[in-house]
Amino acid sequence: MNTKIVILLGFLVPATAAFGGTWTLADCLKQAKEKSLSLETAKLREQKADISVKQAKTGNHPTVSASIQNTLYDHPFVDDGDHYRLSLGISGSYTIWDGGATSLNVEASQLSKEATALSTKQTERSVQESVLNAYMSLLAAMENLRTANASVDLAQAEFEHYGKLYEAGSITKKDLTQSQSNVLQKQVSQLSAQLSVNSAKTSLRQLLELGENEEFEISAPESSIESPDSLPPLPSLDELRKVAKESHPGLKSDSVSVKAAKKNTQVAGKASSITVTLGANSSTGLQAWESDRYGRQLKNGWQNSVSLGINIPIIDGGATDNKVLQAQVTEAETQISMQETAKSIDNNIEKLLINAVSADMQWKAAALQVQAENEALQVAEEQRNAGALTYTDYLTQKNNLEKAQITQTNAKYTSLLARKLLDLYQGKLD
Repeated sequence: MNTKIVILLGFLVPATAAFGGTWTLADCLKQAKEKSLSLETAKLREQKADISVKQAKTGNHPTVSASIQNTLYDHPFVDDGDHYRLSLGISGSYTIWDGGATSLNVEASQLSKEATALSTKQTERSVQESVLNAYMSLLAAMENLRTANASVDLAQAEFEHYGKLYEAGSITKKDLTQSQSNVLQKQVSQLSAQLSVNSAKTSLRQLLELGENEEFEISAPESSIESPDSLPPLPSLDELRKVAKESHPGLKSDSVSVKAAKKNTQVAGKASSITVTLGANSSTGLQAWESDRYGRQLKNGWQNSVSLGINIPIIDGGATDNKVLQAQVTEAETQISMQETAKSIDNNIEKLLINAVSADMQWKAAALQVQAENEALQVAEEQRNAGALTYTDYLTQKNNLEKAQITQTNAKYTSLLARKLLDLYQGKLD
């Protein structure tokens, strides 16, 4: 039977308008991808990477600049008058050859941009993983709270019933006091369960970047699953590792970063390359106080020039070698990072699969234990009614049933979470 868990969370943003009053796991994941501050930061890094590509492409573009220079000067030992000179000019340059440094730099920037985009995708996955954890924790906490609420209601009803039995002289004062104490203990457990729910709500609310004054519902069809046997079978470890590595954006990002680092190493080596630059200049000027024929001065002073410059590095104090060494170290770091990422994927996949298998077994065992404790409680109630069982033993049996129910709930959502995380690693939630 499908269960809808009503969660009262405060929001400043009207969430109900966005998802029609109910939030499924898919809705939560979508909201996190759209509103996560971590993702916003990652997208800003993408913009910076795009700007870096544009800057790198301008490295082989011609440059043109204009200049206007005003000068006041005098000849203190020649005359007493101050003089004014105006110089006007426009110049341009174009790098004909730089050893291929510009094209390599463009390629490296483009690779870095690609790696940044993949890194953003990995950030998205990390946000989704956090949402999955918070969502399943909330469902488990809500189910445990329902168990605690039912226990309080039952204990309260039992205390009221025992009060009537005590007035009729059917039970002792000790039994009535124990019943009252049981109510208080169940209320303490209820409070603890409520605090767990509140904590899980807060975690999910913060991940979804929501406010604090809006009511909404979570539609949780996952709560209707009663046995792991109704779930699809788990893939093999080798299959999971293979698919996870093929679809893992972090590993892809590291791989592209290695390529970019290799390009940067080549760029660093080009610092000692010969460069050939073509330049052009056009300029004129006038001396205002030398003559009043300003137009003639500008005309006669106008000159054009073209230059071809060749720069041949000979000694740079080891600067190029140091740049190459630094780039090689960065390249080695990116390769190590890629290897660490691959190892982390292997370890995480193995842990998740073990958790899923273990949780399935615990889920099945807990379900059988709940059945057994239910039957034992029925027997205990009959014995208690017949006067063959003390109230303390009867309470112990009730507590055993409650513990078994909590164990079953925790195992259930541990299994569901592990399966969802495996889906995430396989790219099924993208």
